[in-house]
Amino acid sequence: MTQTSRGQMPRFSFCSCPIIIQVVRLGVFGGQKKLFMDKKKVIVISVLLNILFVLCVGVFVIHYRSVIKEKIQNVFIKPQPPEEETLSPKEEALANFNNEPLEAVNDSLMVGVDSTITCLFLGNSLTYHAVIDEEPAEGKRGLTATSVEKDYVHVLVKMIAENNRVNIKYSILNIAQFERTFTKYSFDIGKLALAENKQPDYLFVQIGENVAKDDITNAKKYEDEYIKLLSLFPNSKRIITIPFWTDKDKQYATTNVAINSDSYLVDISHLGAGTDIMNFSSSYKKYKKPGVGAHPGDYGMKNIARSIYVTFNAIYESEH
Repeated sequence: MTQTSRGQMPRFSFCSCPIIIQVVRLGVFGGQKKLFMDKKKVIVISVLLNILFVLCVGVFVIHYRSVIKEKIQNVFIKPQPPEEETLSPKEEALANFNNEPLEAVNDSLMVGVDSTITCLFLGNSLTYHAVIDEEPAEGKRGLTATSVEKDYVHVLVKMIAENNRVNIKYSILNIAQFERTFTKYSFDIGKLALAENKQPDYLFVQIGENVAKDDITNAKKYEDEYIKLLSLFPNSKRIITIPFWTDKDKQYATTNVAINSDSYLVDISHLGAGTDIMNFSSSYKKYKKPGVGAHPGDYGMKNIARSIYVTFNAIYESEH
């Protein structure tokens, strides 16, 4: 074995040891022929030298295994071109939504009392979306409520106003773009200019459904950007939801966000898990456009509102 520069395979003579073995067998060893007259000694020495030879080969292979592996791969394994990024059928369907620029909704619900609170709703198509062709009712709203009054935001606002006897001024913004671009950009704070209630008493955030699987596998970036978004509302009581469609990575990530941002967490994933198909609009209507029927219908919207209200009411009652 000859010395070589680091990273290169040394030249190794695999016939050197057999020659030594033959020399031993011939008894040529400095003229001491009597030493090798004993056949047993010859056999023992031959075996020991063969073991030594095997050990040398083993050390050689272990030491230069990476080089050997690389050379074998170069000979037998042809390099493959990188795979193109593809969307799952579900992600491909969701990519068809939230593409139309939407103005903010600024409205109020007065119930004739002195007390008034402000609320800001940030979400995706479940919160606020343009009317699709297959829905006859007018009015932008949460997909796929049959009317504005039946999406979860308006159901929740009505529940709060009537049950807690308080006037509500509220704004609604679609921030689905954040879900699709957070790996490259932070939330565009300029979008908040569209909302009249920029620093609300209560902030409700419903996002995560449109986050691609590849972007959530390593969730730290998502968590960091989500927390940055929530930090824009330091004086608000912040309530965030686990995504409607079940996904363990998103569930864990959203939970971490809630913990690290001191926000309240509402799990609505049980509604989209399929245990009650009535939560989906596809349970009562067949849509032609893929993905539409997977959104909550009126029944699902009501259940989302009820789930969020439980947490809101506990917060509100503890302060009043």
